[in-house]
Amino acid sequence: MRPIDLLMINRDLENKQDVVKIVEDASSYFPKETWDDVEWLAKLVLKHDLMITIEGESRGGFLFEKLTTKIRKIKRSNGLINLLLGITPDPIVAAYYFLDGRHLKRTLHLVHDYMDARIGVVSLFRINQESSSKVVAHGLGHSRGLHHHCEPIDLMYSELLTTPALKVEGFCKVCLRKLTDS
Repeated sequence: MRPIDLLMINRDLENKQDVVKIVEDASSYFPKETWDDVEWLAKLVLKHDLMITIEGESRGGFLFEKLTTKIRKIKRSNGLINLLLGITPDPIVAAYYFLDGRHLKRTLHLVHDYMDARIGVVSLFRINQESSSKVVAHGLGHSRGLHHHCEPIDLMYSELLTTPALKVEGFCKVCLRKLTDS
């Protein structure tokens, strides 16, 4: 059992307890022996990589690759061994390039959560308060090796995270077995 190390990215310090509570609520979906605690590390102020305009509102955002690279560097330079989780209210965008006939085109997608066994990032951009802990729990499930599935339905069924259709809180028996085996 190890704690979750928490970084707040570009967020005011008065919201520190709210963000810690979101992560604690998310970790409560898991068996008690999965993580020790949530440990607040620091507030990280980063320059935005791009400006995004959505519905007439313009705000700064991060490129997924650059943000995860920065978090990996922080983890490595500080010798951290626990899961390092960065949470931001700003949008995180992944850019994908593809060939369309003879032209190279780019598409952008909002990333709400990404986690592996070592690091994670969560964007709370356009996520309501009720769903925020479910989105973090979904990412924490990925950090423990769980994958998306639709039957039986649980937090790893990504399409139900922000809808009231998810009746069962937490994880199905198959996912719980995977969690206890890891």
